[in-house]
Amino acid sequence: MESVFEAFLSFYLNPGFFYGTVLVVLLILFISIFYRLFPNSGFSILFDYFFEKMYDFFEDILGNEEKKWIKTYVVILFFVILISNLLGVFLEILVPVFGNIADTDVSLLKKYIDIPTADINFNIAMALIGLLIIIFEQFRALGFGKALYEYFPIFGKNYLPYTRGNLNPIFDWPLFILVKIFDLIISLFLGLLEIVGHFAKVISLSFRLFGNVTSGGMLLAMLVGAISGLTLTYLNFEFPVLGPVILYFQSLLVALIQALVFPLLIAIFIKVAKFA
Repeated sequence: MESVFEAFLSFYLNPGFFYGTVLVVLLILFISIFYRLFPNSGFSILFDYFFEKMYDFFEDILGNEEKKWIKTYVVILFFVILISNLLGVFLEILVPVFGNIADTDVSLLKKYIDIPTADINFNIAMALIGLLIIIFEQFRALGFGKALYEYFPIFGKNYLPYTRGNLNPIFDWPLFILVKIFDLIISLFLGLLEIVGHFAKVISLSFRLFGNVTSGGMLLAMLVGAISGLTLTYLNFEFPVLGPVILYFQSLLVALIQALVFPLLIAIFIKVAKFA
């Protein structure tokens, strides 16, 4: 019989996501504490080198003039996603050990622990925070009035320039008014696209990470199952050895790439927003 705490979690949260998030947080805390206590260890030196390289990488994108806390945030975001994805690869390695629930394709291990980046809500939350930083940096760089005018250009933005005085006044003023009306319509439409584009960024960032992480795990499970069946049929050997190792290395590569893409896009969006 499940406890009151488990019933509470099952009602309000996904227990697997909750425990997975707690595990990621504990891993981050362990790395931080270990780095503080043993700064001269091989792991700490390697981590410090890796952190500095990622910081320099994002600094080249954002620029030296960008605030340090934004560059640090983007780098930390990379490590959070990377640790979560690597935890997912580790869980995928353990999946064959625990097996699946009867009559389903759900792993017994996945039922209780699931990585945060495999949950769409977690990815949307990260994307929303990134969007707030993008908008904040845009307003800080352009100024409140100019940045707000990018979204609500109520007087137009002169996309259709027109110089008065070259035609007869009878035609000059009506043509000028007509051009201004079209310019205003185009400007307001592009301003609306800017607003819609922000929502599209959230959807694109969150669903890209969610889709790649979840589909990678599903594809890996299908390939491992297929190879396992082939080896069992033709070699009378129940579990493959070489096949999963290759697939797991592929999963490690995917975990690294997806951890890089998310903060990279946020860094690019921040850079572009300043030159709107």
